[in-house]
Amino acid sequence: MGLNTSKSETVSDALKTRITVRQFVDKPVAGDLLKDILTKAQRSPSGGNLQPWNVHVMTGDVLTNFKKDAVEITLAGKTEEPTHPAYPQPLWEPMRSWRYKLGEDMYALLGIPRENKMGRLVWFAQNAKFFEAPVGIIVTGDKRLGAPQHMDIGIYIQSLMLLAREAGLHTAPQGWWRNWTSVCHKYLDIPEEQEVMVGMAMGYGDPEANVNNLYADRADMEELVKFYD
Repeated sequence: MGLNTSKSETVSDALKTRITVRQFVDKPVAGDLLKDILTKAQRSPSGGNLQPWNVHVMTGDVLTNFKKDAVEITLAGKTEEPTHPAYPQPLWEPMRSWRYKLGEDMYALLGIPRENKMGRLVWFAQNAKFFEAPVGIIVTGDKRLGAPQHMDIGIYIQSLMLLAREAGLHTAPQGWWRNWTSVCHKYLDIPEEQEVMVGMAMGYGDPEANVNNLYADRADMEELVKFYD
């Protein structure tokens, strides 16, 4: 399934055509459109209406400088303590296999074999560039939040992704930024009591980029859903 760059007129179509886009075209997102998406996303539900998300939206020179620093840190091989680990360790089946296959499918499309360590590192640094998207978003939350509020932030992120598809845009949710928080704190007004939860690239997906042909597998509904009468 190739990258769909049309606007989505239904939620079903938005879900079907939403992928994690890993290469964007050099086309800005209009400020009014961006504000409209973010305004609508505020209707996302949250337990007790806590609305635990704080959203930092970067474009223009701020985003350019932010990315420059992030790439330098990444390519220098520096490591930072993540705010939250990406996955449980060790990861168990079938999730371990799902994750492994996704990575192998992506690198196959990129033509970067496992033994090409430098090639994979350079590609890894594309995360630091928000995959060349014109909009970079960092979502932070209070350090005192618990798992229910983290789920609420996930719901908010889903709202952004579906609203972006409605507008003909694409996104890449990036837990990656939990591992590289220093540049976030350098450029963004993040209070001491907050931490980086997730990031997101947003823009117009590049239909010519082979990596955007990655349409990740999903388990059959029957594998994960049980019905009770």
